[in-house]
Amino acid sequence: MRFPGTPSHRLVDDGDEHDLAAWMLELIDQSPDRLAFITIPRPIDTDDELDAIEERTLAAYDLAKAERPDLAVKVIPPIPELPGSGDTALVVVLHEHRWVGGRCVNGCRDTGPVDDSAEAA
Repeated sequence: MRFPGTPSHRLVDDGDEHDLAAWMLELIDQSPDRLAFITIPRPIDTDDELDAIEERTLAAYDLAKAERPDLAVKVIPPIPELPGSGDTALVVVLHEHRWVGGRCVNGCRDTGPVDDSAEAA
């Protein structure tokens, strides 16, 4: 299985949510299809620790989305076929949509808003 986007990147637990948000956007900017995989590595000792990491990551995503409204995120279980995810607890998938005619032209199958303002004029 081939995964689009840049290779997976390991989450490093330093800095604050603003630093993490900036890093997320940097990963998106480096990817030709505006897709990035961030792996949250093991070991994570407790569910509370995993919840705290996920909460921090999603707070950073919210900051990044404030700058880029078409940014999307999914937090998913580990994907064995994803390179670099061998000892992963979670995978954060980031994608920035670019809508043209209600379809994302950055390589995903999602559908989105259609701007009818040109047709109405």
